[in-house]
Amino acid sequence: MAFKYWIMTKDRLLELVIQRMDGGMNEEERLELEAWAAEEATNRKWLDRVMNEELFNKEIRQWSQVDPGAGYLRWRDSERAGRAGFRRIVGWMAAACILAVVVGVGFWRHHDLSKSTSVIATAPPTALPGRNTATLTLASGQQVLLDSAGVGQLAMQGNVKLTKVGSGSLAYSAANAKDNAIVYNLLTTPRSGTYQVILPDGTKVWLNNVSSLRYPTSFIGQSNRSVFLTGEGFFEVAKDPTKPFTVDVNGEKVTVLGTGFNIKAYADEESIQTTLVSGRVEVQAGNSKVQLHPDEQAQWKGSGEVTLIKGVDANEVASWKDGFFYFGKASLDEVMRQLARWYDVDVQYKGPVPNLEFAGKIDRTVDLETLLEFLKKNEVHFQLEGKTIVVLPS
Repeated sequence: MAFKYWIMTKDRLLELVIQRMDGGMNEEERLELEAWAAEEATNRKWLDRVMNEELFNKEIRQWSQVDPGAGYLRWRDSERAGRAGFRRIVGWMAAACILAVVVGVGFWRHHDLSKSTSVIATAPPTALPGRNTATLTLASGQQVLLDSAGVGQLAMQGNVKLTKVGSGSLAYSAANAKDNAIVYNLLTTPRSGTYQVILPDGTKVWLNNVSSLRYPTSFIGQSNRSVFLTGEGFFEVAKDPTKPFTVDVNGEKVTVLGTGFNIKAYADEESIQTTLVSGRVEVQAGNSKVQLHPDEQAQWKGSGEVTLIKGVDANEVASWKDGFFYFGKASLDEVMRQLARWYDVDVQYKGPVPNLEFAGKIDRTVDLETLLEFLKKNEVHFQLEGKTIVVLPS
């Protein structure tokens, strides 16, 4: 199926749309944008959708002072001043991400504007961003594919009702206060999948892609609240001083009374990272134990002592649950691992892994081709071969 993407030049179109949203457009610029919109009916439909998009209105306020061209020049000048090796994803790139997400554009390309103002592509993007999808395994062993299940009650397990409350959320509720036999459910997300579950005590858990959560269907009659995590999850724990909440993850135990925190424990990452947003948690691994305060992170590499990292922006670390990639001085290899999990692709390196670092925040609903175009602006070279990203030598 063919689809169309625009090449007015990304910088100019972004600049005009952002200025119009911000109310800073002069008459000449207004006529320029209107002339482009009038060229084809699809141009007009495209622009009208942007101007009416609630998400764009919300996000663009964060970037209303961004000058796309100046942002790139500032980055280039800082590189020339001796900051080579560090790439900050800011300015026009962030605005471009927002625009690409809101309007549903496939991806940008460089073309000679004297020849054409639009191009027809013959195939959709090869790697789409993730979505709300997960598999629920009930105590009986029955599996439920949640993205195809309808909203409403899914099952009764003892006295506990299981309900799908939205396109990406489950909830458990006890029908009465009787004790229940301890039975467990397992929620599993694939590559390109996320999901949320509201546990019987009201605790909210967001699961990132390639993750699983094993939990009891009821905490009634139990002295504590214990769940088991693989991959990555964000926990917003319901307060109950009489029943500590614990998360077991690959030999590490996180104990809380009421708090919000993120645990990242993928098998292909160097360490298990527990980051505290609010409240208080205690992280124990082996004979090592630390208590975290907000904006602190505990790292454990599977052996040895837990390392305490202070001054972490915990909200940014957990921004994946709000639909963003966050790169806080992340290596290229770290960035590629996140992309591989979210877009369900493989990554290959031709030659050594480039020694680069990235910082920034990008909307996770951007398609892969668009995101790779942005990374190319930061002197990273790729080829996308089907479902494989090939990273080329710099």
